Amino acid sequence: MKKAPVILFCLILGSCGIKNDKSEFDKITFNNELNSYLFNSTEFILNPLTLKTESGYDNVPDSTKYIVKSNAIVNKDSLRLMRFVELKQINADTLELNIFETNPAYSQNLTIKIIDNQFSSEFEYNMSGPLIEPKIKRLKQELTIKSIPKQKGEMMFGQFYFKGICESDCEGGIEITGDFKATLE
Repeated sequence: MKKAPVILFCLILGSCGIKNDKSEFDKITFNNELNSYLFNSTEFILNPLTLKTESGYDNVPDSTKYIVKSNAIVNKDSLRLMRFVELKQINADTLELNIFETNPAYSQNLTIKIIDNQFSSEFEYNMSGPLIEPKIKRLKQELTIKSIPKQKGEMMFGQFYFKGICESDCEGGIEITGDFKATLE
């Protein structure tokens, strides 16, 4: 009988929020010497969803040329490139960096939230065919940048690494690596 209160007490302590997992945010690494061919590149691509017609692409010549702002690759699969980037100010101390691409096979988005000198990343994707809602658990994340932009129009240059594992509606691991350049909008 005396063991029951002890067991109950241990169960209560265990459920009171004692956590062993890391914080959602990790520290950003700053490196002014960071360099990549992408940072000075003016390479462009046509949107992978563009349709070519007799009078040009989507009937408007050159309307779908986009500057390549990322060389991100998912699981070293050339069909899973993410070459587009947006950087937005969410509030006074938060930036949101989106590295993404939609093509006939995949719609993919790596979102990196930056608060002060810390960041958190999340990856979402969908494949063509029946709608799925894969849930990815982040295992590791790294972000190295030259500096954090303070005003609209300033640039951010960086490298990132994301490693995750599928928890539902997908199988296996996810590994994303790449460089990016982004203008604060």
